[in-house]
Amino acid sequence: MKVAGFLLVALLAGCASQTIPPTYYLLRSDQGLQSGVLSTSKRYSLGSVEIAAYLDQPGLVMATGKDEMRAANQNLWAEPIYDGVRNFLATEIALTSGEELLPTKLTRNTTVVNIRIDQLHGTLDGRAQIVAFWWLVRGDEVVSFNRFADARALTASGYSALVDAEKLLLAELAKRISASLAEHGPKSAAE
Repeated sequence: MKVAGFLLVALLAGCASQTIPPTYYLLRSDQGLQSGVLSTSKRYSLGSVEIAAYLDQPGLVMATGKDEMRAANQNLWAEPIYDGVRNFLATEIALTSGEELLPTKLTRNTTVVNIRIDQLHGTLDGRAQIVAFWWLVRGDEVVSFNRFADARALTASGYSALVDAEKLLLAELAKRISASLAEHGPKSAAE
């Protein structure tokens, strides 16, 4: 009897010490990218991409109350969220506009596209939401200041569905940015 009790305690202790490995997610465009020479914009460049401080950590974020946020411990970004968002938006803007936006430091006399993500998280009612701003700067003048706010229902439960919904929201943001570039073209920065 003592041996059976000892084995049960040992088995329970072994189960309790097992940890669930974290799941890592990437923000990558679902569009198929092709090899080749890229067409770069002569009029626009990609400036700063800022991320709200509450998002700048490894865990995916959920709103758990009116002003309460919780970062996941086991569902993490595979790279800093800043890098993922910047790369995702750069790819999607290029796919939508047909031109790559080089970083501002590699260009001259371009209108600079600056972006700020203020919100990008899940909600307890099964949605992903985004609030973002972008502004176009030509020389020392802000020529356009824009906001995009939207929410999208998750198609399933879980963090994978949250990432999918956030990607759709970021893709829509990229379309809006591309449309604003078309509205402000074909002026060059020298005009």
